[in-house]
Amino acid sequence: MTWNSIIGQRRISAMLRRCISNGRLPQALLLAGSEGAGAAALALAFARTMVCESPRADVDGPAPCETCRSCRQSASLQHSDIRIVVAYPAGKADSDDDLKTEVIEEIRSAVVAMAEDPYREIRLTGATQIRIGQIRELKRSLSLSSSQGGRRVVIILRADEMTTEASNAFLKTLEEPHADVTVILVTSRPERILPTISSRCQELVIPPIDDVDIADALVRRGLCDETEARLTASFAQGSFTRAVALLSDDMKTQREDIVDLLRTSLKGRDFRPRLISLVADIAEGRDKVRIETMLGLLALWLRDAHMIAAVGPNAAIVNTDQRDALIKFADAFGAADFPSALTVIERSVREVYRNVHPQITLLTMCMTLRRLLYGARSAQGASA
Repeated sequence: MTWNSIIGQRRISAMLRRCISNGRLPQALLLAGSEGAGAAALALAFARTMVCESPRADVDGPAPCETCRSCRQSASLQHSDIRIVVAYPAGKADSDDDLKTEVIEEIRSAVVAMAEDPYREIRLTGATQIRIGQIRELKRSLSLSSSQGGRRVVIILRADEMTTEASNAFLKTLEEPHADVTVILVTSRPERILPTISSRCQELVIPPIDDVDIADALVRRGLCDETEARLTASFAQGSFTRAVALLSDDMKTQREDIVDLLRTSLKGRDFRPRLISLVADIAEGRDKVRIETMLGLLALWLRDAHMIAAVGPNAAIVNTDQRDALIKFADAFGAADFPSALTVIERSVREVYRNVHPQITLLTMCMTLRRLLYGARSAQGASA
């Protein structure tokens, strides 16, 4: 949960650390970014630095010393002056004292997981709302003095889950700020936060994480090799948590299957039986997300072939382990209309989500790609 654990987000990290070094700590901060972009991780690193008794100065700004009592406590999220608010499961529990034993155990496990990895946010089973009782309890706790005599930090995860009543109660807390207290709202849906609340916060928009940073983090954590990391990052949409979830699927195998489909489409006259069999395998179960991923992998592969055809065999590509195969493909189909081919793939994804039968969609796509690619090769031969 130190600044070194943040994936990418160098500009935002630098801004937050300057707040500490300049002594301009916000009373209310809104961190808005897509799920997995690192808003919660940034909030925790910021909080840990603020409660540290002797922050150390490194090249990029203040950081927790990791040796003082506050740092030892905050490292495991057990610091009494760092309070994390999350939605509680449906029921009568509006405060910590009302929680059932099994919920308390789930919270403890989630806190341990988040302390180890700040990209694993606390999300309780059946919990969708932060209710007014939680906000009232928060207000009561803030009226008390700090137990350790330092700054107190409140982090409200998925702040958009506050009910209307809870939001109105929280607004009163913002209107009557407490000295030496910083409240951090974390959300991926800032439009659901009351304007009267967001207007009282300093808002920082957390951008999606760069693909390179996601890939580096996946490799550094030993989650996959470089090739799979690059493939996964291309589909993560700037979210590290989405990238980790994608790793549960064997993307290399999916890539091999969809490229095999393309190659089969380009074979001689007897290609149809094999093509129909491969399409049936891919479309089995009508898993739209899986089909979308595989078509995305095919698009990436063709983009790489296009880059090699345009730039040469040393072009920068994503599928580096496929360079030799891509060079051969580019030699054979280098004159192809790759933009049109990619448009065909994108249209196929849309049709899958419009509930067009996936086998029909995939077969139509394959035959269209065959015409596009062979037409380009015939034109290339004629001009030669």
